[in-house]
Amino acid sequence: MYNTTTKNVHISTIKAGDTILFDGDIKTVSPNNIKKCEFMGTSLFGDSYHMGYKPVVLVRFIKGTL
Repeated sequence: MYNTTTKNVHISTIKAGDTILFDGDIKTVSPNNIKKCEFMGTSLFGDSYHMGYKPVVLVRFIKGTL
């Protein structure tokens, strides 16, 4: 059983393998989901998170005890 915690982070701190909350779903980020653009900055799943002003919700899994 796993418990989850969330943390608001800047989009630039997200890397492949991280798990985020995106459109109400928990998604694991792969290298193909991260794009860098001079105009829009970094984007995840095509979303620039208001060009870095909106935080990304990082999900962490904590192993629970029974």
